[in-house]
Order: sequence, then structure tokens, then C-alpha cells
Amino acid sequence: MEKSLKEKLFKTVEAEKENLFRLIQRLIQIKSYSGEEKEIVEFIVGKMKEYGFDEAYHDGFGNAIGKIGNGPIKIMFDAHIDTVKVTETENWAHPPFGGEIVNGKMYGRGVVDEKPAMAGFMIAGKVLKQVYGYDFPFTLYVVGSVLEEDADGYPLYHIIQNEKIKPDYVVLGEPTNLQVYRGQRGRMELKITATGKSAHGAHNHKGINAIYKLQPILAEIEKLDKKLKPKQPLGKGSITVSQITSKAPSTCSVADFCQIHIDRRMTIGENKKTVVKELQEIIKKHKSDAKVSIPNVEGKSWKGTEFCQEAYFPTWVYDEKHPLVDAAMKTSKAAIGKAKSGVWSFSTNGVATAGHFGIPTIGFAPGKEELSHSSKEELVLNDLLKATKFYSLFPFELVNRI
Repeated sequence: MEKSLKEKLFKTVEAEKENLFRLIQRLIQIKSYSGEEKEIVEFIVGKMKEYGFDEAYHDGFGNAIGKIGNGPIKIMFDAHIDTVKVTETENWAHPPFGGEIVNGKMYGRGVVDEKPAMAGFMIAGKVLKQVYGYDFPFTLYVVGSVLEEDADGYPLYHIIQNEKIKPDYVVLGEPTNLQVYRGQRGRMELKITATGKSAHGAHNHKGINAIYKLQPILAEIEKLDKKLKPKQPLGKGSITVSQITSKAPSTCSVADFCQIHIDRRMTIGENKKTVVKELQEIIKKHKSDAKVSIPNVEGKSWKGTEFCQEAYFPTWVYDEKHPLVDAAMKTSKAAIGKAKSGVWSFSTNGVATAGHFGIPTIGFAPGKEELSHSSKEELVLNDLLKATKFYSLFPFELVNRI
């Protein structure tokens, strides 16, 4: 890496500081709940065109996509631009869509999860065009993905599978508090269903209660959660019964249907096959005829494009010595003066890139993960500036490393 290039990049990012802060403020002011991202997508595409991106458009699913360069190494920066809803405005000290700035911090829905990275990616792209101009040694895709909160992974699955854009490396903009994140626990949803035989409550001995069939299985699941072993760096998996549904002809009848919904978090070595097997073994132990299934996640994007995916989101993690992680650590040292790695506790679009397609993926962004989805979301603006320096330098560090 030429020292002069790094200095030019960082100096130009500094010169764009006020534009960066205005951009993130505008992104916060545009309400963009999952499935309602049309306005913010069109705004982002327009800005990328204004910033000199070689291409800027929204794809068939509704993701905003910008492209810079045409080099052999394909890098994707992804930040989802949808947010969860604001349900209790009285809990907010600042208007959730105001983008208010107080003492160097910005407040609002999405200032952690995860609009700052989108602003940083866009300004970094503008800086790359200003400083380097053309003939890049890489192709950079800047993606503002939609509907991630409802269908984590699917927006990028669509880009790779349907738009035929398959990057070699991916950087996610989920909050990392300016650390290099290199993995996450997987997630899947399951259902266990039992059927019985209905009868009048006054003659319950003539029925078979489906609820009772699942009673011992529920107890075993609670025990299983305590038995799951941690695997570093991702820690321990978990299993949680999140819903119970039953049906009977009336409240005076024996239930002939019962179903439990399970949230399963997976650590290293746990996957769809092992998770289903452990539940089937519990059912077998109690000589039950209950069935295990994996539901689908279905819906449609703001463009009306329907999607359907199995509710299985694989575990993924990369070693600190992996070339992508190493390049990110070097970039972090150059951009912010220090480097530390970590992992997410929640799910990200990496379940598609790394988990499904095996594309090396890391994350780097401002913001504390634990503030996501809360009324306490806050952004240290200077951290966004540091992250933008990282984004501007990283593609060159990666190309040099590999």
C-alpha cells in the first residue's frame, strides 16, 4: 500500500466529513420499515449517481446497488437499509426520525442498525472515484439491502442467485463498535407438532390430548438448553420454545392438535442435520408420534417481489489468520490506530454470503450491537468518520494481501 494513496484517501474523507454527517442524518429521517423501503432506495440510488458511481440502480428485489471499477477481484459492501418499527415513541429521548445531533452523537431509529455503514460506504465510493478515478484493481459493489429484518440473508441470496452478482469477498455494515467481526451463531426455526383425538371434556377419557403428548418433550427441551456446550469464539448455542398453539372444537373439549415453535441458535459444529436429529431423539425417547419440521419464511419486497426461504440460517466464522480478516485488521490499524476482532451474537446477511455460498465475509461498522432495535440507539459521529476511512482503504489492503 502506497503511503501517499492512504494519505490522499483519508484526507479526502476528512474533507467530506460534513457531507457524510448530512447524509447519515437524511438516511435516518427517511422512514424505511421492512417492506417499505422505496423512498430510501430511490434516494440512495440517486446519491450514488451524483457521487460518480459507474452504475447505480435497484434490482428486481428492490435492493439499491452501486458499482465502481471493473477489476478482477469482486468486493461487496452491504448494509441493510430497512429498520424495525418504532412502537413506543414515549420511550425515545429524541425523535426517532429526527436525526438529532447532541454533543457529537446522533440519535434515531437506525443509527446503530445499520444506516451509518450505508452512509460510510457511499462516501467511501465517492472518495475512491475522486482519488483513484479509474482502472481500479477491484470491482466494488455497494449494496443497500432491503427486508433484512424480516428475511436475514435473502436480499443477498437474491443478488447472488438471481442478479448473478457473486462477490469474492463481503464486508457487512452491521454494528461492531469499530471491531473486525468474523462470524456469528447460526439460527433456525423449528416446529414440533402432535395430533390427538378430540372428545367432550365431560368424557375426556375417550380422547387423546395432543397437549399432553408434548408435555414431556417440552421438559426435555428445557434440559437440552442447559446441556449445550460453548464453542469459541461463538460461545454456546441455545434452544427456546417461543410459542405454543393448540386446537380443540371448543374450550370444553380435548385438544386434538398442539404445536410448539422453537428458536434455535447454533454454535460451531451445529447445523440443520444435528439440530433436527437431537429433537427426533427426544421424541423417540418418549415413544411419541410427534413430527419435527422447519417452516418457511415468506413475504414480498417493496417492489412486490415474493420470496420464500427455509427458516435455516447457517453458522459461520473465519479464523483471525484468514486473508480477509488479516486485511481488515491491517486496515483498522491504519484507519483508527487499533485492531480487535469479535463476533456477532445475532444473525446477519452473512448467513447467505458465508453460510450458504461460502464467500469470505467480515463486518466493520460503528455502533454497539446491544443498542440495536432499542430506543437508546446512538451514533458517535466521529466513529462514522473513522469507519469511512476504513471503507475507503480496505479494498486496496485486501488486493495487496491476496
